[in-house]
Amino acid sequence: MEVTRENSMNIYRHLIDNPPRGPEAPYKPLRKGLYSVDGKSVVSLVRTDDRRKGINEAFRLIGGSPLLFKDVKGNIVIKPNLNTDDPFPRNTHPDTIRFISESLINAGFPAGQIIVGESSGRARGLPTRHTMENMGIKAIADDLGIQLSCFEEEEYVTVRPPKSRWWPDGIKIPRKVYEAERVVIAPVMDLHRGPVSFTLGLKIGVGLLDSIGREWLHNGPDYPEPDFLEKAMEINLAYSADLVVMDGMMFRRERSTSPTAIAKPGIIIVSNDRVSADAVAATVMKHYKTEKMIGKPILEYPTLQMSKANGIGTPTMKEMILKTSNLTADNDFEDIIQEVHNELN
Repeated sequence: MEVTRENSMNIYRHLIDNPPRGPEAPYKPLRKGLYSVDGKSVVSLVRTDDRRKGINEAFRLIGGSPLLFKDVKGNIVIKPNLNTDDPFPRNTHPDTIRFISESLINAGFPAGQIIVGESSGRARGLPTRHTMENMGIKAIADDLGIQLSCFEEEEYVTVRPPKSRWWPDGIKIPRKVYEAERVVIAPVMDLHRGPVSFTLGLKIGVGLLDSIGREWLHNGPDYPEPDFLEKAMEINLAYSADLVVMDGMMFRRERSTSPTAIAKPGIIIVSNDRVSADAVAATVMKHYKTEKMIGKPILEYPTLQMSKANGIGTPTMKEMILKTSNLTADNDFEDIIQEVHNELN
């Protein structure tokens, strides 16, 4: 079904005029990393030509998918990036959702307790239900027997993270995410305007906000800085991300339409620490000379600094364990690994 900018903005305006109630709910501290070893986050970095094999190998390296649902009685929410219905690499590839779900199902987790949830963007994404259908997510859900959740159609709750400074009225998030026992985020690697520079796992939480929250996020006199960054990073205080599955099979390194605009590193990154995953992914983007990322040390990016200061995770090698696997004959992979160590030390 066609998703147009005009229709999306009309839906968005209606949601602003008719926002969900979002009753206040007790704040839940961020869950501890399931895949941590001796207090260090485990990050798997895999080079592959096959997305399924890459995701399976990345899961194996960090300790396997059964650990994710150990003692889980409720639901696992998978949160993709479906801002619009533009195909990968602008948005999460449907096969990534399929392979994450299959990994859980094949390891014994009930398909009916897996929820793929999102609220698409106001520019050309709403209604999310149509975007999910256009992106092939609905077909996968029907095939595997997993649930779909279009957040703008459902209930929200408001939480007040103690460390939050930029959300005086609290942060409104979907009830299904609040109540989920595990949350998996599946971001893409992409560019972003302004000081954000890149869109990875730490920014995927924007898709959890209702229309009023999104207005507040973008309602700064100097958008996109400085308060936009603070607001966006503080969303991560409102919910736990138990696993990040970062699809870097391809990504935009330029905004142009030239043949060199798309990098194809064939990279999959998996971690329980969204800050660690973003730091490694940002280094890969820098390695491929992504626009605006040349010459600046990765650890100086404010998104990583703010998130570490808020206790969301760590971007440094001394606080993570990097496990790597090269499923191809790509000699460049060793250079990428070395650059990750150099940048994040």
